[in-house]
Amino acid sequence: MTATSARNHYGIFKSKRAKLLATRYLLDLYDKNSYIHSGNLILYSDVKFIIDNLWLDHFMYGTDKPIDVSLKEYSDIYFSLKNSFPTICNFSYA
Repeated sequence: MTATSARNHYGIFKSKRAKLLATRYLLDLYDKNSYIHSGNLILYSDVKFIIDNLWLDHFMYGTDKPIDVSLKEYSDIYFSLKNSFPTICNFSYA
């Protein structure tokens, strides 16, 4: 492995996509213990798991929205979660 390919420009994250999503939701960018993960680096799916749960809490229990989004994004998130978790998502559109 060359020194060029061994560099990780995303810190604790495996990909740019994972880091950008964590940044958008103001998640911790430096502490791996803030995430549920099994490897050395934080995957996109690890970040997505946390964000899905933040939105589920919002829709199910009326907590504050994790971030401000447009009405279209809000409905897309709602229907995406409803399709992904049909057995637990019996909440109404808020």
